[in-house]
This record gives sequence, structure tokens and C-alpha cells, in this order.
Amino acid sequence: MPYTMRQPSLGVPVPSLEIVLGLLAWVVGASGLGNGFATVLVALGIFLTAYLWIVRRRNAAMAVTLHPERKRRMQRLIVIGVAGVVLLPSLLSLVDYGELATALSAALVGVLLIQASTVLEERSLVATGGLVLLVAAFGAFLALTYQGQGTGSAVPVTGLCAGIVLWVAAARRLGILEDLSRRYNVRIPGIR
Repeated sequence: MPYTMRQPSLGVPVPSLEIVLGLLAWVVGASGLGNGFATVLVALGIFLTAYLWIVRRRNAAMAVTLHPERKRRMQRLIVIGVAGVVLLPSLLSLVDYGELATALSAALVGVLLIQASTVLEERSLVATGGLVLLVAAFGAFLALTYQGQGTGSAVPVTGLCAGIVLWVAAARRLGILEDLSRRYNVRIPGIR
């Protein structure tokens, strides 16, 4: 019996992970900005997430049914991710590296996305996780380079860029980018 059961004509599984993680990253990034602009960005992020979630619901037939062992592995990854994102900022604040909290949380999400690619048998999660790791590395660079000012610029850059990467990955997996490419006759690399 195969570990995942998917109808071959339906394509890739529904990208719930990217949509939820994209909103989380976007809200964290927007919180690093001024109050007025942050509110507008959070509202924009909620709107985009709602749109992607509606499209995801329409494509519910694409959902993957995991074998019980793979389901346990996926649940373990989610528990590790939630615990890491919640505990990591507190632990880093204790050792006076609180400015790295957002970047290291994003790096943890990137690593867990790469791990999830083996569970879900979805190779595009490797690329998504790798891009989130690059964003996290740049955020860590910003946080460590500019003493005192680094935290202010690293949080929005890391959060907003990671959110964009995750949402673009979700839009690609849902077929939204392919539809836009066809509709506007624009060639997007990696899209047929």
C-alpha cells in the first residue's frame, strides 16, 4: 500500500501550510512597522489569505490522504514548528540575542518545510523552504549588522519577504500563477 494516496489527475496537494505560514510571517513583519501602515498591511494580508483559502477550498479534491505513519511525522513537524516559533524568541532574549528571534524562527520554518517535502512528497516545498532560509539569513544579517537599528529593520524585512515567498508558492501550487500567465500572455519562469 502506498504511503500517500492521490488521484494522478489531480496534481499536487492543497497548499494549506504555505497559506497559513504566509499570513503568520506577514503579520509578524507588519508588526515591525509603524501603527498606521502596519494595520493596512495586516488587512491586505488577511484579504490575500482569504482569497487563497477560498481558491484552496475549491480545489479540496486535490487534498492528500496520508498513511498513518506519515501523518504522525507531519504532526511531529507541526508540533516542533509551533514549539520552536513560540519558545525561540524567549530563549534568545535570555541570552541577549533577541534581535535574531524573527530570523531564526523563519529559518526553522524553512527547515521544517524542507522536511515536510519528504512527508507530503512535494518537491516544491524544498524550493520554498530554501527561499525562506535565504530570507532568514538576510534578516539575521540585518539584525546583526546594525546594532540597535537592526531589530527595527530585520523584523519587517524578514516577515514580509517570507510571507510573500510563501504566498507565491501557494499561488503556484493552486494554479493561480498559471492562470494569470495564460490570461495576460506573460511568460513566468517555471510555469507552463
